[in-house]
Amino acid sequence: MRYIMFVKMTPGHDAPPAALMSAVEAEIKQQAADGILLDAGGYGPIHELRLAGGEVTTTDGPFSETKEVIGGFSLFEVRTRDEAVEQARRMLALHQEFWPGQDVAIEVREVAGGPAEE
Repeated sequence: MRYIMFVKMTPGHDAPPAALMSAVEAEIKQQAADGILLDAGGYGPIHELRLAGGEVTTTDGPFSETKEVIGGFSLFEVRTRDEAVEQARRMLALHQEFWPGQDVAIEVREVAGGPAEE
């Protein structure tokens, strides 16, 4: 089963501490070595395209009304939902240890379809 995890946080904070980034990098390397991490990355600036009323509009972010932004993602291949949730817990533990006070959420969603199910 494939799961994608989105790391969400409040916008407008300073860059993550170097110690957190080092710990996250080590965790990602271990997940890749374990064969469960398919892909991961951070996100850059926001460019939103919207279809409404038959017209496409484009807006560049950041957006002042945004309460949280998606800062990155991880794509996993695991046997169960519980294994996916455990990977998210491990990542939150790193944020708690190395960036205390920062509010972070990780959304875990099963990926349906795609090459793994063909």
